[in-house]
Amino acid sequence: TSELQFWSGSKTNFDNFTVLVDRFRHYKDEHFSYITTVFVCAYLYKQTFAIPGSFFLNIVAGAVYDFWCGFILCCVLTTGGSTLCYLFSEQFGREYVMYYFGQKLTYLQQKIDDNSNRLLPFLLFARIFPISPSWLLNIVAPFLNIPLRIFVISAFIGLAPYNFICVQAGYILSELRSWDDIFSTSTTMKLFSMALLPLAYAIYVRPQAQKHQLISAAPEPEPRKMEIV
Repeated sequence: TSELQFWSGSKTNFDNFTVLVDRFRHYKDEHFSYITTVFVCAYLYKQTFAIPGSFFLNIVAGAVYDFWCGFILCCVLTTGGSTLCYLFSEQFGREYVMYYFGQKLTYLQQKIDDNSNRLLPFLLFARIFPISPSWLLNIVAPFLNIPLRIFVISAFIGLAPYNFICVQAGYILSELRSWDDIFSTSTTMKLFSMALLPLAYAIYVRPQAQKHQLISAAPEPEPRKMEIV
């Protein structure tokens, strides 16, 4: 019942939301080291083992740590977690990657070789625009002869726009104090600027992305026959 009342949109229930955000911020201010340590560990764990949840954690960062602090923190953690995923896959994931993505790796390696003279811009394009799942690129990158240095740079810069949108959304939500604030000039301009990004993707990016597909265009591996021993 309380959940239904919360989402009904009354002023009282909106106050409950703002109070909850304020309490999180107050607890963060009182126990900054503890809260930040928990957040960092959760983010790195999720990113290292390719667990979904970046969107939610970025929203939390924007609401609790404010915009710029949350944005920088998420960029650093995204890069660190992606790097840990790269290293973990390189050390322990070769057998699994070859088993599940063997034929795709051949195709992907050809794409990497074709763009070897502009590898960083190619990876940035793959990161910024959703040509391929970011988690999959983190896992297979060690076996595509992608240097770690270039991988780290592409992760930090390429995932920044996604982090920016999510953190900005969390920050906007945390700044609202009434339903009327949603229609304020400041909030409207922020939401409008965020809405332009998907529009640009639909008009320009998607046609370009289809020409430079990295993962989705790779041939599907044939099912392996199980051997009876």
